[in-house]
Amino acid sequence: MEAVGQVAEEMPLSIFINGRHFATAMISPAMAEEFVMGHLFSEGIIGELIEIESLAVEENAAKVVLRDPMRAIRSKRPILSGCGGTDSFLDASRLPKIGSDFSVGRSEILAAMEEISRSDLHLASGGVHSVGIFADDGIICRVDDIGRHSALDKAIGRCLLEGVDLGEAFVASTGRVSSDMALKCSFSGVPMVASRGATTSLAIEIGSQTGLSIIGFVRGRKMNVYTCRERVAVR
Repeated sequence: MEAVGQVAEEMPLSIFINGRHFATAMISPAMAEEFVMGHLFSEGIIGELIEIESLAVEENAAKVVLRDPMRAIRSKRPILSGCGGTDSFLDASRLPKIGSDFSVGRSEILAAMEEISRSDLHLASGGVHSVGIFADDGIICRVDDIGRHSALDKAIGRCLLEGVDLGEAFVASTGRVSSDMALKCSFSGVPMVASRGATTSLAIEIGSQTGLSIIGFVRGRKMNVYTCRERVAVR
């Protein structure tokens, strides 16, 4: 007799902006609208939700109409592998600067990692990443997705819909912090990202230039703080 465990769902979602194909992503089916909103925001395509005139998701296609159709052309940046490498193609002058003076205690970071690690789907399937966005007094939202990037985009999209000030929050992720994760946080104005996993050299370079605090290997009572150590308060 065969035993079948829970399997993570996956689907392609193609994003069309003003009638033109922009990108196709492989995501978990839930929260497709939040994913599109968060993705456009974290990629620097939009600066606020009001720039989206309409958004409709039908089966495997998301159709977006922007008030300024040129934004999708002007704002494109290189797609990074997320596996580290050279930063020679990054234009430092185009990187955002995080102006927030947000800080959070070590105990809050540890508690956030424990919170996202308790995700039922993450534990049952072993095939999804969990990402949470937290204020200094607790969780704002938690999202599961097959990809850590997609989970981050969905969480950012949810926060945008709820009017959350991302400059006063931090991200906790079960997946590693690669260059693309660091860029998404930086473009979204998130001042801190913590992970149960590793980070990459290029992510650290990006964090140093943008003011993003990157924390890796948050396990048990330990963590490695790679950039902007002043954001981790002693309390």
